Amino acid sequence: MTTGTYDRYGLTSNPFRELASESLSDIEIFHVRTRIDDALASIKDEVLEKENRAVVALVGPLGSGKTQRLLLAAAEARERKAFTVYLDITQKSAWILKGLAQEIQKAAHEAGRTKTFSTPAWYREVGSFLNLKDAGYDPVQAGKAIAHALNENAPAFLLLNDLHNLTSTSEAVAFARTLQETADTIKPGVLVMFGAYHTYMEALVKAQPALVSRINRTFVLTGLSDEEAGLLLAKKLLAKRLVEELDPLFPFERDAVGMINRAVGGNPRRLLEIADRVLEYGVEHRSYRIDAEVAQAVLRDRQTAEAITAVASPTARPRSPAATAEARPTNPVSSTVVTAAKDP
Repeated sequence: MTTGTYDRYGLTSNPFRELASESLSDIEIFHVRTRIDDALASIKDEVLEKENRAVVALVGPLGSGKTQRLLLAAAEARERKAFTVYLDITQKSAWILKGLAQEIQKAAHEAGRTKTFSTPAWYREVGSFLNLKDAGYDPVQAGKAIAHALNENAPAFLLLNDLHNLTSTSEAVAFARTLQETADTIKPGVLVMFGAYHTYMEALVKAQPALVSRINRTFVLTGLSDEEAGLLLAKKLLAKRLVEELDPLFPFERDAVGMINRAVGGNPRRLLEIADRVLEYGVEHRSYRIDAEVAQAVLRDRQTAEAITAVASPTARPRSPAATAEARPTNPVSSTVVTAAKDP
């Protein structure tokens, strides 16, 4: 139970409670740009200007920023009046196609792309997904239908969150074939971007090399630098400020931020989770500032250590650049792996 109050830190409340990027309504405000975002911005601009087409993979562990970047892309595309389809991947490929049909039709209505007495062919094609059973569809025809809808509404973004949720081999293979056909059919003005865990992408490289060879850019999210971590905390703190003209990081000292960031391996979600615990500790113990001593006290706590260990498990650990290079598809021209740089 918190015995102190947040006003000692010039805050109305704890700003780190909303850990998941999915819950942020103002994603553009809180997102911390990195080198990867600069490269992504160039790709998105080319697509929005219909100068190019692209298939992009965002690869990293839980909490590394995959979903946030997909949501950011959706927000940017909608702001530019682009046709935007965002979908959280589920365990069945037929469910995914039904979800895509609903989202494509929703985007079409919002953009005024349908007429009362004349339904476009692409709209009818994706509409047929709504009647799919759990099996028995043609993945190639499905891929063509999705691409046709995107091409006819370019500039268009297709954003798929958590591809790794397709854990069944048969389901993964079927949807991979659909994605491959979509990638083969899209034209300039279309972006297909998805997020997945490292282990899933490694398996995809081995099992579906044809799809992986269609990926133009693979961005590996390896974590925030200490400076980027400080910026993320400062942005969150600003949203709950009572007092202006304070140091953006107050009550956190920079060495404390660095200590926390290194403990969580630069993982944004875990950074916010541990910052939440550290701030609560500071309030409870009436600390004037969150310094290295306060941070260290929380990091020594058993529950905190377990939370950090969870993200550092073998299935979630970021790969080294050498390991990433080994996992590249056989066609290095069509798929480029970019790893986020961390400060020493």
